[in-house]
Amino acid sequence: MPVVALPVQDFKLLSSGTGWVSTGNRLLLTTDNGAHWREISPPNPNQYSYDDVVFINADTAWVLNYVANTEDDIDFVVSSTVDGGTTWAATKIKIPLGDPAQGAPELAGGGAIAFADKLHGWLIFRYQTGSAFNSAGLFATSDGGRTWQASNDNPGFAGEIRAYPNGDVWVSGHPGVNEGGKIEELVVSHKGGNGFEDVSLPAPKDIGPVGQPSSYTLPVFEDNLRGYEAASYYGPNGTNSTEVLFETLDGGRTWKADRILSNLTGSGTAATTIAGSTWILPFAPKGQHPALVKLRPNDRKAAPPHSSSGDFSNCELSFVTADEGWMNCSGILSSTIDGGATWANIAPRVRNGALTTARVTPVRNVPIQVKDRALSAAPAPPPIGLPSGTDQRLRIPRNGRP
Repeated sequence: MPVVALPVQDFKLLSSGTGWVSTGNRLLLTTDNGAHWREISPPNPNQYSYDDVVFINADTAWVLNYVANTEDDIDFVVSSTVDGGTTWAATKIKIPLGDPAQGAPELAGGGAIAFADKLHGWLIFRYQTGSAFNSAGLFATSDGGRTWQASNDNPGFAGEIRAYPNGDVWVSGHPGVNEGGKIEELVVSHKGGNGFEDVSLPAPKDIGPVGQPSSYTLPVFEDNLRGYEAASYYGPNGTNSTEVLFETLDGGRTWKADRILSNLTGSGTAATTIAGSTWILPFAPKGQHPALVKLRPNDRKAAPPHSSSGDFSNCELSFVTADEGWMNCSGILSSTIDGGATWANIAPRVRNGALTTARVTPVRNVPIQVKDRALSAAPAPPPIGLPSGTDQRLRIPRNGRP
């Protein structure tokens, strides 16, 4: 059987050499920077796709599955492990909705989870309240996910969620266009999921006119006070967009623009990351080698020339230092230990579904019969800048979504 690389959907480099990947319904862990992978998937007999995966360290993790419309008595399953995936415990959750005939809301899709520590976590999901309107539900746990209770408050929309040990819960999502013209919002609760409030990030004056509303990622905090938040600003009438990194020194109550990267094509939000004091952005234009752009405090830069066919939104990053990190471009996972100067393909590989360390089976020339003439079909080229083998290294001997 041929050896093939698994496409990576989600991932995180937890510490030097140790990280995890999700393929959508499989979960894998490495402790040697992708040289070997170990299957740690929770039981999933119906092969439901994962809605979310959260690790707070290599031993403690949770996996969320949305199973509504397939099992009448279950809406979500939260699987948890405290031994690195050797054993899993599963909690089934039913969301009380009432009678739809009486105008009660219905579930409108999957959800997301966040854990501040081994005990305290939150589950957010979307209600469908009308043909064009959505609202959110928020559940909380204080026993590591064994039991869940409805929160007294919610942010008003569902999206990505992140929590910190000081009780702060952040949510970024797509509530739909409201009267103020917002497309995406960022809110925070400083009270463990109660009392959500809007976060204001005014566009810096030196980025020029802003046509469309901005979009936000979730903030990253290095302690209870200092944190960073990346925002995208789209120029008017199709002009280039700008990425801005904001900094807070008071736990997210006030923000100021710290770094700016301008002259970006396309409209996708860049999946940036912070490693120490370095802001790192992926840059992989079509037909060019994957690369990184790094900004230090107070930097103002213009992006290198690139076309809209490949821009900063094509790849995702996870770094533990400014030099060591993982990058996932369209499902192809690679690593660097020299700040992006060289990359190694570390995608997990399988033969007949089983993990292997063997190299990916090369694509062979296949004769194509056309009117009694045999034409040799050229093999598909490997991804630009990444080795077609597996444990080839393009360097000398993955992440950070906190």
